[in-house]
Amino acid sequence: MIDRDQLGAVLGPLLGAPIALEVLKDKPGRRATMRARGSRRSAIVKTYASQRAATVAARVRGVAGGPVEPVVPEVLLLDEALHLVVLSEVPGEPLTRALTSGDRHVCARAGAALGAWHTAWRGTAPAGHRPHTLAREVEILEARLARTPPELAAAVRAALPPLSDGDWGWPTIVHRDLYEEQIMVGERIGLIDLDDSALGPPELDVGNLLGHLLLLERRSGAPIAAVKAAFLDAYRERVQGLDESLLERCRALTLLRLACIHSEASLVDAAAARAR
Repeated sequence: MIDRDQLGAVLGPLLGAPIALEVLKDKPGRRATMRARGSRRSAIVKTYASQRAATVAARVRGVAGGPVEPVVPEVLLLDEALHLVVLSEVPGEPLTRALTSGDRHVCARAGAALGAWHTAWRGTAPAGHRPHTLAREVEILEARLARTPPELAAAVRAALPPLSDGDWGWPTIVHRDLYEEQIMVGERIGLIDLDDSALGPPELDVGNLLGHLLLLERRSGAPIAAVKAAFLDAYRERVQGLDESLLERCRALTLLRLACIHSEASLVDAAAARAR
């Protein structure tokens, strides 16, 4: 990965020297996400071990012409040689606090914004975006199983067959990694971390979020049924014809993935219940 002195030299003309860096996420050998603060402005800097920076920049640029809300990042700089992309910072705080504090109004705003985003991009294929198939979703899960304890991996594999048959359409842009920390709440609702955005069914994003909300409820102890309903009601007002069966399948697939990530076998049972 690029060192801090080199980053400072690249970012200084863009943000204003001196540059202060705050590491937000670090996945050694894969990518790092930092907040860079300069004398003129701040930005989000992503560096990659692979050639992925150009792909991410293309995807973010591809959704730049969407609705006013949700706000999405702007590409400020792409340096393919250094494997980095610099994005504008989306203001606000993650949706997490509104969920755990029971703020129905904010959660409804978030649902409406996500629905507006899915609706605005329906029937389009912006640059940088390819179809994300059910087969690819299952392939990603199976790759994770190779790093999962054998007993848990066997349980996930047993729950997978009814979820992996057939395919789904790709009528709109989907975030593909949507959970509560990727939805920002400020004057406007925002979406961040669009690295994996693709063409796919809106049920994939909603199901992914709902799977994460089950985990959030268990870990926080906060009752979120009411705020979850507020989110979904507002979303459904913007998106007509949501496929409830596909939504449950997507939620179940998310729960299986989360079971592997967090080594929580109870999430496999929850996924199996959803699959029925």
